[in-house]
Amino acid sequence: MARTKRPAVRKLRPEPKKKLQFERSPGRSPLPSAQRGGAGASATPKSARTAAGPSTQARTPGQQTKQKKPHRFRPGTVALREIRRYQKSIDLLIPFAPFVRVVREITGFYSMEVTRWTPEALHALQEAAEYHLVDLFEVTNLCAIHAKRVTILQKDIQLARRIGGRRPW
Repeated sequence: MARTKRPAVRKLRPEPKKKLQFERSPGRSPLPSAQRGGAGASATPKSARTAAGPSTQARTPGQQTKQKKPHRFRPGTVALREIRRYQKSIDLLIPFAPFVRVVREITGFYSMEVTRWTPEALHALQEAAEYHLVDLFEVTNLCAIHAKRVTILQKDIQLARRIGGRRPW
């Protein structure tokens, strides 16, 4: 079933979770160096401190490193970004080579005499085809919105072609 448009409802955001505070590393003492016994002297040798480091402590499940989830945008954000990008661009969206193959196939079906196309003619034909498709989808979107839907369906395209007033052929 197609989605329908609903009025926006603002949800109260929950309070942010408290960040976990991990223990200090066992090699560092919270006491200043003067209270530990001077600047150069230490109570335990360096090798003993490293041996009694993090490897001897058992890791709890909360301390394990977690894989960071990839960032996900809210539904519709990427679609709006793509709409803005394509509205700004002047590039053709249909790849040129497949379009040329379709044009040659159609002209071969209707006439065996027309076998050669200039690149300018193919480019003009492609621009006209893309303009027609964009116009058709604009009217189709209006038909879907009129039916109180967000998703366009095949019946919207059929209705847009029937009431469009222009025949492409």
